[in-house]
Amino acid sequence: MLLNKKNTKGTKFSFNRRHQRKVTVHKRRMPIVRCVCGSEILVVPDLKAMNLAITNHVATKHKTTPGDSERLTEFLAEQVLFEATKINMSTLE
Repeated sequence: MLLNKKNTKGTKFSFNRRHQRKVTVHKRRMPIVRCVCGSEILVVPDLKAMNLAITNHVATKHKTTPGDSERLTEFLAEQVLFEATKINMSTLE
């Protein structure tokens, strides 16, 4: 059956709700850091990849002076280390 505008009105697709629920659950489980602009950066165990993600975010989203970019990069790296500490402490308990 083809869906068109006429027969999709009022239809709720359960796939979309299930997918959204999974995304919400994963967001609760996965550690993230928030930038000052509101963007979320996923914390990954690979420090090189994490550094690359932070650098790319700062370069693409924040076109500021080099001093501001450096401070923002340090701020995000500090948040990542804080999240890593929280994860490590929870595994020790």
